Amino acid sequence: MKTIFLIASDSIRALLHQRLLLGLMLASLALTIFFSITMSSVRKNITRTYNDDQMTNSSPFMGTNQMSEGDRRKFRESMESASTTFQAMFYQVASFGGSIVALFIFSTAVASEIRKGTIRLTLSKPVSRTQFLLGKYLGGVTVMAAFALLTSLAILIFAQTQNLELSPVIKWAPWLMFCRQLMLGSLAMLLSLFMHPIIASVLAFVAGNGLYSPPNPLYFILPSYKDFNVFFQVLQGSLLNARDVAWLSLYAADFIVIMLLLALWRFRTKELV
Repeated sequence: MKTIFLIASDSIRALLHQRLLLGLMLASLALTIFFSITMSSVRKNITRTYNDDQMTNSSPFMGTNQMSEGDRRKFRESMESASTTFQAMFYQVASFGGSIVALFIFSTAVASEIRKGTIRLTLSKPVSRTQFLLGKYLGGVTVMAAFALLTSLAILIFAQTQNLELSPVIKWAPWLMFCRQLMLGSLAMLLSLFMHPIIASVLAFVAGNGLYSPPNPLYFILPSYKDFNVFFQVLQGSLLNARDVAWLSLYAADFIVIMLLLALWRFRTKELV
């Protein structure tokens, strides 16, 4: 176990020194900040437009513009609808950025070591292939956990700066996003042992059953990513309870374990050129 942790820590250090990974994380952060600023501008424009309409429709005999109770209710409903849309879009942007980072980390974790030949130096020490692969995966999990934590903080900061009341579903969003990214990563790592990491990443990203429905056999074979995306739940105001999250977490854990077992089988039989 100690060997696995040592490989994981070394993997984390190596990942933090990769300019492409840092660039992807910074680009994801920049995109999130840009989206936050844009949504703030849109929200202000909605408020300004509504106020202008009220001024235009106000009676000329009234000294000041006074909104009726019905107008106030309509304004609150429009702002709540806009708030829900903003949160859903913010989550979608953060989720997409995290998925790209996860695919890059896990698809190159082992494949890059094989391609550069550095893996033979590592395996010449008292390190088994199982320990090497699990250590690499654990390193990626740690980085993605930090990314999920940053996303949670970003959502809270976004809500505070925009004076938004968070949707009840949002509290589960970072965890479900983290589970989805680990599913993507485990599949990408397995596929990277058969093909180029870029192709493995693309296949892992699109290999979901969202494009199919029963009785198509692919629906039952391919993994289900869509249930981990709370974008539509936020928009529709649906509730997500702890039982649903527990079942989804169990599904993700089962899928990840299966992918890792297949990756271990492939890695043990793979020739290290």
